Amino acid sequence: MNLILASASPRRRELLQQITPNFDVFPAAVDESPGPLQVPGLYALDTASAKAKFISDQNPEALVFGADTIVCLGTKIFGKPRDSIENYNMLMQFSNRQHVVGTAVVIARAGEILNREFVVTKVLFRKLSAKEVNEYSASGNGLDKAGGYGIQDKAGKFVEAIDGCYYNVVGLPLATTARLLEGYI
Repeated sequence: MNLILASASPRRRELLQQITPNFDVFPAAVDESPGPLQVPGLYALDTASAKAKFISDQNPEALVFGADTIVCLGTKIFGKPRDSIENYNMLMQFSNRQHVVGTAVVIARAGEILNREFVVTKVLFRKLSAKEVNEYSASGNGLDKAGGYGIQDKAGKFVEAIDGCYYNVVGLPLATTARLLEGYI
């Protein structure tokens, strides 16, 4: 069966290759902006489901895998920053605090959702200086990432501790993904 990754994320593509090298990539054009009263986990599940269903409707014979990662501080959802100033402000809010990274993973076929899960990892940032956050924000590294940082890049030095799956913070919880895809690929 043909597997399609419904994501434009290069990190998800790289991580999914650890499970299977055989898949196509068709990014889904869906609105990813959360509503003002959206529950974070449900928002991520709904967004990942919309991505998977959108591509599945166009490719009914294929198994479609969709994912969406969010970063939350309390009930506030942090998406991808629009610019370096917003990136700076996001990261300063995480300074010396714990936030949550959640990834929804969804499998669909023929326009139907077959399975979906939401994986949570807690991330504690150390106290950050304005200088180092400004340098990271100005680099542009965080602009294509939920929460404005990549644990796998230079922002890894901001992380004091994690509780949960490291790969979830990168963008795809590998163990959960492998388990969900196990009966299909």
